[in-house]
Amino acid sequence: MQSKTILITGISRGIGKHLAIAFSKAGWNVCGCYKNDKPDYVLKNSKFIQADVCVYDDVKKLVTTTIGEYGSIDSLINNAGISNPSTILKMSNNEWSSVINTNLTGVFYTTKEVLKVLSKRRKSGSIINIVSIRAFTAFIGSANYSTSKAGLIAFTKNLSIEAGHFGITANAVLPGFHLTNMGNNASDSYIKKVKEESVLNTTTDIKEFTDFIIFLSGLKTVSGQVFNFDSRLI
Repeated sequence: MQSKTILITGISRGIGKHLAIAFSKAGWNVCGCYKNDKPDYVLKNSKFIQADVCVYDDVKKLVTTTIGEYGSIDSLINNAGISNPSTILKMSNNEWSSVINTNLTGVFYTTKEVLKVLSKRRKSGSIINIVSIRAFTAFIGSANYSTSKAGLIAFTKNLSIEAGHFGITANAVLPGFHLTNMGNNASDSYIKKVKEESVLNTTTDIKEFTDFIIFLSGLKTVSGQVFNFDSRLI
């Protein structure tokens, strides 16, 4: 039986790195992209490509390279994202546009190119967008990030209707707060606040999260949903 192939954006570190490792262990071919920092790890049946999701030509090359390497694409995880916090009054145009372009426009580019591939097959395939609890909660300095993630949820719902005609699922997942690269750099007071907001007084377990994403990528009758993989209420 031929191994399935997944394309993951933003695989240098954090959630993307953990997802790449988990899918590789599960027997998938893994193709991932990074913008600047080359991944510091090696996986079997994997190919890491330098690409900026904000650049359409980079995205087209990323998809064609993946197909050339593994023959097709079965699943896409739009994980690449940035945060550039600032209050609205102090936020520069670039601080706004860089976040919107990466977190929202970049997802449109990758989804469009992968959807071209999946739609021709007219069978199962999945697209998973990594969103954030900030799409639902206000936070000082987070207008650009929150807006991008809220827009991504709306995009996912629209995508599910259009992709559904081809038997392709589209879902969004709130990953919660993980003690990965970004999480480990958070202040003790912020981590304490996250735990206090959690109904279980804990942060999210990264293995439970990656196991869930692998499970979700294989479902064929669940689409257009937003899964809050977090014990903080929204």
